Amino acid sequence: MRRKKGIVLMICVLVVCVAGVALLIGRGEKPYRNLDASQIILATVRLTPPDKTIQITEIKELVEYLEDVVIYNKDNSYTEYDGQGVTFTLTMSDGAQTSIMAYNPFLVIDGIGYKTKYEPCQALNSYANRLLDKEDAIIILEEPPALAVVSDNTSISALPGSYSWQKAEADGTTTSSQADSAHPLDCKDLLLKFETTEQAAALNFTEEPDRLLSARCWSDEYWGVLSADSENVDINGNEIVLKPGGYIYEVRAEWDADNGYGGTAQYSFYVDYTE
Repeated sequence: MRRKKGIVLMICVLVVCVAGVALLIGRGEKPYRNLDASQIILATVRLTPPDKTIQITEIKELVEYLEDVVIYNKDNSYTEYDGQGVTFTLTMSDGAQTSIMAYNPFLVIDGIGYKTKYEPCQALNSYANRLLDKEDAIIILEEPPALAVVSDNTSISALPGSYSWQKAEADGTTTSSQADSAHPLDCKDLLLKFETTEQAAALNFTEEPDRLLSARCWSDEYWGVLSADSENVDINGNEIVLKPGGYIYEVRAEWDADNGYGGTAQYSFYVDYTE
């Protein structure tokens, strides 16, 4: 009789434990409920798409959103989903960094995915997009933006060239860097041939420059002749005027470094324009 009562007691304890775990899973956990804005010395967010990184100046507001986030069980199946992810990178006062990606219905913390409560995660995503839409948003350009050349409903990626760049560091200092590249006429194997019947080509940077400094070109008969003189190319806003035939183009753009990020960069591409 005692044995039977013992078995019943064990079953009851097991049921209570299972119910407790289920309740815990249902309630979830708030991993940032004790986070304090004073612990963070730098915060950024990267939105993908459109592949832009923004510096967050109102860290207290970010912390308020993070405090509401709720996570449940681990789940790394977020890699199977499509959509916009917003990744917050926090640099702490002790030098440590943590990455938090809001990717509904997941929250990914330092590469580990968790199922998350929908509303706080969506609020975090909306917050990041509002930051992007602000006129005074501080876009972080740790390196020169990419350039796509568009003409006749076709787009190709331009080849990055030499640049001079600077970027702000978390401690308030600035790091400068420079890079040299091969002459455009020495890049025949790197430039794809781009054919168009339109006379203009739009220059679409992932972050628009403050100014286009110059544009020049060489006829493709001068491949490998690095001493060949270049011809000037007309610039009209964010477009250049193409010359009939096959030409190698080089454009040079500049981004002001008022917020600690910017410099000058060159790009090259090959276009065959047929009138």
